[in-house]
Amino acid sequence: MGIKIFGVLLLCCIAYVHGQANQLAAQGAQNAASSGAGVGQPQFSVQGGGGGNNGRNWNAGGNVGISAKVWESQNGRHSVGAGVNAGQSFGRHQGQSWKSKPDYGVGAGYTYRFGRRR
Repeated sequence: MGIKIFGVLLLCCIAYVHGQANQLAAQGAQNAASSGAGVGQPQFSVQGGGGGNNGRNWNAGGNVGISAKVWESQNGRHSVGAGVNAGQSFGRHQGQSWKSKPDYGVGAGYTYRFGRRR
């Protein structure tokens, strides 16, 4: 029973890490669609982090992305955004270097504004 639970948790963690670029791209697209920025005005995101104990045991990772509003209706109620993102992690454990495969993602977002028109 314990091994099955461990396996499920491990698969969930792998699925989360693998899909992170897609999630970040979709989030950037939705933010762009909801923003007050003009159509085609890019929005950039850079994220990074890491840690370690010494030169033999450390890790680091990062993501970069770009998103923009690609369409907005004449009355401003409807808007669509698109985004792309890329990320990778790397490090050393007990002197052995490792790095993940690059993770790429694309996303789209749609916003409808309720209430008064602009």
